[in-house]
Amino acid sequence: MDIFRKELDTFDGHTVTQITLVNDNGVEISCLTMGAIWQAFNVPSGAGKKNLLLSFDHTKDYYANAQNICKVIGRVAGRIAHGKCELNGEQVQLPQNENGNTLHGGANGFSTYNWNYTTSRNKNSVSVIFQKKITEKMDGFPGNILATIIYTLNNNNKVTIAFSALGGSKDSLFNPTNHVYFNLSDRQDLSSHSLKINSSATLETDENNIPTGRVKDVEDTPLDFREFRNVKVAADEADGFDDAFVVNQPGKGTEPIAVLRDEDSGHQITIDSDRNGLVMYNMPALDTEIKFTRDQGKPAIPGEGLALEAQTLPDAINQENFGDIILPKNGKRSYHIQFAYDKIK
Repeated sequence: MDIFRKELDTFDGHTVTQITLVNDNGVEISCLTMGAIWQAFNVPSGAGKKNLLLSFDHTKDYYANAQNICKVIGRVAGRIAHGKCELNGEQVQLPQNENGNTLHGGANGFSTYNWNYTTSRNKNSVSVIFQKKITEKMDGFPGNILATIIYTLNNNNKVTIAFSALGGSKDSLFNPTNHVYFNLSDRQDLSSHSLKINSSATLETDENNIPTGRVKDVEDTPLDFREFRNVKVAADEADGFDDAFVVNQPGKGTEPIAVLRDEDSGHQITIDSDRNGLVMYNMPALDTEIKFTRDQGKPAIPGEGLALEAQTLPDAINQENFGDIILPKNGKRSYHIQFAYDKIK
C-alpha cells in the first residue's frame, strides 16, 4: 500500500494538492484537495492502466463547466424546492442557484472549497481524510459544521467514501454525495455498458425536476433496470437521464444498489450505500465545450459518462417519508458509499 502526494497546480488562489492511494493489486485512486475531487480510478487494463472516470489533468477544467464532474456535493445533494425548508418550526431561506431552487449545496457548496487533508495507512487499506469547518457565512446554510470526507482504497479493490459532519449551535442539513462520472470503456459513449439498479420505483418530478412526493413504478419504462440493460439504448428511449431511484427498500438492503459493467473490457463497478436514493445523470446536454483527458483532444459528447449519486432522496427536508437529513445541533451524521471494482465473471 502506498500514498503519493504532489502539488498539482493552483486554482482560485489556492495550491491544489493531488493525493494518490495505491493498493497491492496496482489499483489506484487520485483525489484533489480542491472540491475533494475524485480525479482518477486507475485499474490494470491490458499492458497498462485505465481511468474509469471522466476527468481532467488540471483543476481549472473542473470549474469551466456546470457538470460538477467528480466533485463532492454538499451540504445537500440534489434540489431543495424554492430553497426553503422548516427547521424547529421556523422557515429557513437557503441560497437559490437554479430556477429559484437550491441545487447541490448552492453556489458556495462543498465543491467550491480547498479542503485540508491528512492520510492514513494500514496493512490492507490507505486513506485520505479531507476536513473543513464550514460556517453559515460561507455557504448560506444554517449552523456551523465540521465536515469530513474520507476516501479509502483497500486490497479488495473497494473504494469507500465516508461522509460525516459534526453540528454546532444550530440544527442544520447534511445529505452529501460524490458526482463522479463513469465510463468503463474506450468508447466515447455508453453503448457497450449495461446497468442493473436494485429499484422498482423512481420519483415523480415537476418541470424543474423537483419531487412531487409521489413515486412511479419502473415497469414498462426506460428506467426499468431491475435486470441488466444497455445504458445507451435506455438513455435514448428516455431522452437522457436525470432521475432519482428509490433504493434499499424493505428486503433489499443487503443487495448492492447498482452494478455497472462494460461488455467490451469486462470492467465492472458494484455500488453499495446506506441511504435510500440513487440519482442517475448522464449529461444529456452540454452547454459548453468539454475535453476530457481520455478523449485526447476531442470534445465530449452528451451521454459520454454516467453519474450514479447515492444520497438520501432529493428534497427530503420538504417531503414526508423521503428520509431524515437534519444534522442536530451538537450532533453527528455519517454516511457511506462503496464502489467495488472487479471483472465480469
